[in-house]
Amino acid sequence: MIAALLVLAFSVPCHAGVTASAQTGAEGALPRITLETVLSPAAVQTAGAATGIGLQTSISLAPAPSVITALPASAVPSAVHAAPVTAISAVLTAAAATPESPKANPETAATPADRAQPTFKTRILGMLKTLANPFGGKAAEEAPPANEAERLDREFSRVDLWNKVAPAAKMEIEKIRADELSKAALKEYVQREADAAIERIKAARGVANIGFHYNLHGGRREEYVGAGIRATMGDIALRYSMNADSNYKVYFFQSAQHGGFVPLDSTHGEHIFIKMRMGYVMNLFDLDAPALAAARADGRIKNFGSISMDFHGMKGVPYSAYLAPPVEVFHGTAKKIGLKKLGWDEETLVTIRYLEAAALAGGDFIPR
Repeated sequence: MIAALLVLAFSVPCHAGVTASAQTGAEGALPRITLETVLSPAAVQTAGAATGIGLQTSISLAPAPSVITALPASAVPSAVHAAPVTAISAVLTAAAATPESPKANPETAATPADRAQPTFKTRILGMLKTLANPFGGKAAEEAPPANEAERLDREFSRVDLWNKVAPAAKMEIEKIRADELSKAALKEYVQREADAAIERIKAARGVANIGFHYNLHGGRREEYVGAGIRATMGDIALRYSMNADSNYKVYFFQSAQHGGFVPLDSTHGEHIFIKMRMGYVMNLFDLDAPALAAARADGRIKNFGSISMDFHGMKGVPYSAYLAPPVEVFHGTAKKIGLKKLGWDEETLVTIRYLEAAALAGGDFIPR
């Protein structure tokens, strides 16, 4: 009702007047405030429609019947006979300051029950939380690992190898740029560093031949964890010929023939006009791991060549042959070391630094 009176006070024409008086009920009940409006008939009808208050008036210019609101008599100031807006504002201010208004001073005037009620601010925050999480409840917790390989993979992801590699890698790139190496000189430098990194991995891990496998035709990093590299039927030629090789194969690069630079520098063969990487997930594994050596000996692996091998009676490269859990490469590399962008060879160099760190640290995170 008080809000309606405010709207009425601001919406009536300028020649309208408001007076107020206090009176006591017949039985000495709650004192009441009488606000009398002196409005023109048209103004009363307009204000009544705008505020929703049922106002009555006659067609004559006599004052309209009073609009009564239940306020304590003590809340009426002496200046209530002033201008309409001033009078109503004073009444509301006085009413808000009375002890009967629990919102005025919640620490002294309000009861414990009133103080326990949520404030306007908390109600708004509650509404915002509801909009942000309409279904309620706590955030979904991470599901427990399905197996030991997945558990170890999660531990490996917490090592944060990029944080260890980034400072030195950034300094190396900045030095290369300061030296203003030619394109040919830069490629030669990256090739030399990549091959040297692979030799350090081989010596540290006690392996002779490292396999590099990309997710060339899709597959997320998590799909390799615990499962290894699944052999798939045929190769690209099967898309164009019914007589192509239909054996189940795994394609790879190997350090014995390709070193460390070629596997990282190679481009996607199906994208002729756009230079693209061969994938964004790298699987590093030991080509002479016991499981693979035994399979070659008993015929489950045949046609072991420079870039592929056929599988008969086994699903593919087992996860136990991995040197480290699979890692994502060539994805946001510049940002990970704190630079805006990297050239092709610069990105190759940074990636080999990351792969070396992963291969040296990842052995403990592969179940044997």
